[in-house]
Amino acid sequence: MNSWTNKDIPSNLLNKTYVITGTSSGIGTVIAYELAKRGAKVIAGNRSIVKAQKAIADIQTASDDLRLLEYLPLDISSFNSVKEFAAKINKDSTISQIDGLILNAGIMALPERKESVDRFELQMATNVLGHHLLTAELMPKIQLASKSVVISTSSSASSTVRSKKVWDDLNALKKYDPWEVYGLSKIAAIQFKDGLREIINTAGLENKIHVHTTHPGLTATPLFDASKGVFASVFRAIRGSFMMDVEQGALSTLRAIVDETLPNGSFIGPGGLTGMTGNPKVIPAYNQKLALDPILRKKMWEFCNSSTGAQWIFN
Repeated sequence: MNSWTNKDIPSNLLNKTYVITGTSSGIGTVIAYELAKRGAKVIAGNRSIVKAQKAIADIQTASDDLRLLEYLPLDISSFNSVKEFAAKINKDSTISQIDGLILNAGIMALPERKESVDRFELQMATNVLGHHLLTAELMPKIQLASKSVVISTSSSASSTVRSKKVWDDLNALKKYDPWEVYGLSKIAAIQFKDGLREIINTAGLENKIHVHTTHPGLTATPLFDASKGVFASVFRAIRGSFMMDVEQGALSTLRAIVDETLPNGSFIGPGGLTGMTGNPKVIPAYNQKLALDPILRKKMWEFCNSSTGAQWIFN
């Protein structure tokens, strides 16, 4: 199916529960809205609840019933915040299971190296480590769904990474290149998918918990606003002319969430000629030489586990 559109989202998502990070702008706002207006319970984790609420209010219509859209505070770059967010969900007796976990929050190509409160490079902390820990913390309720899905978010920027040596400096202490570190974090999304699938398979839950990675394509989002350099300048210049709008850009992730016919471990992105625009379909992962290298994947997985203290418990 190459022509998957918004119309292919099931009209009734009652009794489904989804957790998503980063809904205060961009595709995250659209994803949360599209799921909630179809009756799903959506728990949205954001640093600013006020900003996230306003983003939804700006696009909802008078007829939308979004009573099951819930906002919880979450700084995905902070391990304590991640644990507090997950604990609230795990202790909530009204949430019997998690049908989908959407790891959407992200930052891009910060001009200067910054660190999280846990002393990790901020792009890696936000895009990789926090989501790794969150998935582990929520696994008890992910397992309770009859069938669930975990979705990581990648980018064509993963192709900016050229050398295996980057895996020897995952905290970017020796060298900081904004786009290389961002690209690494997006390769990590692919490696996370495959690493998580491996331990799920070992637990015998591969038919119960699926894991996909998505690429939103060339989409006009605020992600470019904090970035500098040639890439960011070009993207901002063409934003109105060649980029997809956020509604179109959200489709890759929406398909990954609701399309149960997708093969487990799919990489879903725009199906157009350039692979940057168009309706979503299963496409080859970017930078496969590095992204699919089992040694590099193990390095990344071990870095994430040791850095976050993540514990993977399967019942």
